[in-house]
Amino acid sequence: MTHSRARLIFVGLLSIVAVVISTAARADDPVDTAVAHMGAGAGISFIEPSSSSGHSSQGVVFLYHWHSFHSGWGPSFGLDWHSTDYNQTLGPVTAVLGTLQTRALLVGYGHTKRFKHFTTSANLNGGYSFNGYSENFGARPIFASGGTQLVGVGVDNSWVARPDVSVWYDVFSHIAVGVSAAYLWSRPNMQIATSTSFNTQRLNADAFEFTVGVAVGVWKKKTS
Repeated sequence: MTHSRARLIFVGLLSIVAVVISTAARADDPVDTAVAHMGAGAGISFIEPSSSSGHSSQGVVFLYHWHSFHSGWGPSFGLDWHSTDYNQTLGPVTAVLGTLQTRALLVGYGHTKRFKHFTTSANLNGGYSFNGYSENFGARPIFASGGTQLVGVGVDNSWVARPDVSVWYDVFSHIAVGVSAAYLWSRPNMQIATSTSFNTQRLNADAFEFTVGVAVGVWKKKTS
């Protein structure tokens, strides 16, 4: 149910973005004078959990790039979708319990500065993550070998915050390459059920994120 809801929101958000972009492409002065250029693309994100129990991971991400705002300040948004394996200690055994799926929808505000072909941005985003947790296939026999009978694992959705900074370079007038660094703050509640207990604990799902990618321009300010 959680995954279906997240997918629906994801599709809906992309649809809204597509409508906004197509409308702005045909708009007259109000949008054209507010935003000089916007690009959308894809990249690779490298995830490093801040918790020692988390495992590093990589994933493909959606990217966008504001070329500039006249004031320098403007809205920001994002989709942070990644999966991370986490170790857990049950009894005398420590092993990979399962995988946390983070599906965060983010909105915020930031500042963009342009230096010739380079553009730098700093944003502060917040939002909500529709989390899921997949139990590791071999977790039950591993923990059973130490005397703990694992029954099930669950995780709640959570509020998230994500500050980030990025640098973009315009290779051509409508193509830019960029790098960004971010820190995701997320602390969902996690439930672990065994044959003898039911425990709820706070999972430290914070992570450092480094992303590289390419964005293609969608519209450009009129020069007339």
